[in-house]
Amino acid sequence: MQKSQRLIQLIMMINAKKSFTVRELADEFGLSTRTITRDLQELSELGIPIYSIQGRGGGYKLLQDRMLPPISLSESEAIAMFFACQSLDYFGSLPFGEGAESALQKFYHYLPADIKEQIDRLDGRIMLWSPYRSMAPGILQTLMQAIMTGEVVTMEYNSSSGIAKRDIQPIGLYTSSGYWYCPAYCFEREDIRQFRADRILSAALNPGMRSGR
Repeated sequence: MQKSQRLIQLIMMINAKKSFTVRELADEFGLSTRTITRDLQELSELGIPIYSIQGRGGGYKLLQDRMLPPISLSESEAIAMFFACQSLDYFGSLPFGEGAESALQKFYHYLPADIKEQIDRLDGRIMLWSPYRSMAPGILQTLMQAIMTGEVVTMEYNSSSGIAKRDIQPIGLYTSSGYWYCPAYCFEREDIRQFRADRILSAALNPGMRSGR
């Protein structure tokens, strides 16, 4: 196996693991621990977020933002992906932080020149419009994180009856007319309620509280 192929397979393997040791990888590839150590060092220099675990047992672990393997797309798929991502620009706030814009810039940068030319011709002529509603993106990020991890969120919510503290377990996020909505299990009401995200004044994960669903 060529070294380039081995490094690609190594990236895919460590992406699938929460943690690993050099010995485990050496046994998997049938190579020496010295060779695997050199490969890991090379991947680290290329920007793969690997760090060593100190103490008994030791080993290695990837940082939270793992690197994904390359994906092959057809021309029509690439154009569709670009404009689907670009349509997010019309939302006042997103639950992805700067990830969407950064991903779109990377995606466009590595497209072939002729595909870039086609996209440039269409730019400004295809729009998926949504009314601009401004709100704190950190609120959306907290709600999305809770959905992914199944955690409870403690929030301050400004409803028609005033500001109240609520413990909820978000079960989804959707947008309509520029507003973001979060259906969630409300511990106070002991039922599923729908909350408008721009009315949430503060929100924080509450890992010490057990799920209600």
